[in-house]
Amino acid sequence: MAETEKRSLLPKAAGRTLVFAVLIGIVGIVLMTLYFRSRNKQLVTVSIATATKPLAEGDTIKQGMLVSKDVPKGAVGGKFVEGKDIIAVEGRVVGVDMDPGQPLYWNAIPLSAQGGYDRYLRPENRERAFAIHLPGAPVRPGDVIDIVGTYAQGSRRQAFEVLPAVTVIDRIKTTLVLSVTPDEQLLLLAAQPCNLTYSIRSKMEPEEDMKLQPVDLTDVLPRARQLARARTQRLSEGTIRRDR
Repeated sequence: MAETEKRSLLPKAAGRTLVFAVLIGIVGIVLMTLYFRSRNKQLVTVSIATATKPLAEGDTIKQGMLVSKDVPKGAVGGKFVEGKDIIAVEGRVVGVDMDPGQPLYWNAIPLSAQGGYDRYLRPENRERAFAIHLPGAPVRPGDVIDIVGTYAQGSRRQAFEVLPAVTVIDRIKTTLVLSVTPDEQLLLLAAQPCNLTYSIRSKMEPEEDMKLQPVDLTDVLPRARQLARARTQRLSEGTIRRDR
């Protein structure tokens, strides 16, 4: 009867060891999968402009020559052209040779090679490039700004909106090159005795422009209290919506 008993392929101890090793392997795979999933969730990316075809020095950037590509933040250093700014560099001349997939940097677009600012302007609107000294937050070509000003009227000070939604062609230190119509240029020239500054317009703002109302210095304090109450209400309503 002992001869008819089938012998086990593995001793009992070896079988338990094999099962334990398989279980450890499965646990390791699960943990590795969870690790990579959490890492991908925490990965922060930035959008950069990359070449879709070989570009030679002196080529004019045309539509389709650049494409937006998401890369991990920090993978590309320096002041590169972001994907959302591709439209701002189309029509400009590139100053270096570029391979497909290579990021475009702002310093690769030399101002001396652009052949004048007229290439940025729309002839049908009779726009022109106009340089003006305007202190304010740093802007880049393609940004849209609202120009505001203040002036003294006797012992009172007035604040008003000079010109909304002006496109910036270029910035040289605190001098901005703007795309304006002839009438807008005359308006800016006439307003220069005032203290002018600007704010950068959000690209998320609605298309319908909200006209700013002139403000007198005597209106600042009561108006500030009114705006503070309105802002507090907006924040409270936003918190309630997020909690739902």
